[in-house]
Amino acid sequence: MYVMRYVIYIVLLIGFIFMIFYDNQKSKKEILKSNEFLNNNVLFEGVVARIQKSTNHAFGIIMLKHVRSNVDEFRKQIKGGLYPYRFSGDTVELYCTVSVDRKLGDSVKVVSNDVTIYYNT
Repeated sequence: MYVMRYVIYIVLLIGFIFMIFYDNQKSKKEILKSNEFLNNNVLFEGVVARIQKSTNHAFGIIMLKHVRSNVDEFRKQIKGGLYPYRFSGDTVELYCTVSVDRKLGDSVKVVSNDVTIYYNT
């Protein structure tokens, strides 16, 4: 009776460990795919014109007045409809976490290959 209980616990524990391992491997693949997508030689700069915060863990949209870039427009999407930024003309939409330190008029520079956003207040 007690042996059967321990066997059930061991099977459940092994199943739980397997689920964690599987989810971790799947997440790594998604991160690699996302990083490949961001490694696209896009550089652009802009000035913060509007900040739209969501209620989702400080995520939001920073609207920039486009100052300069090395490409005319960028509208590519990752599978599932996700994208890190979009721009055409003189408007840039930057999808990222929005710090409380961000203010209108801040300068922003995005270097996609570094997966980095630089802010200069």
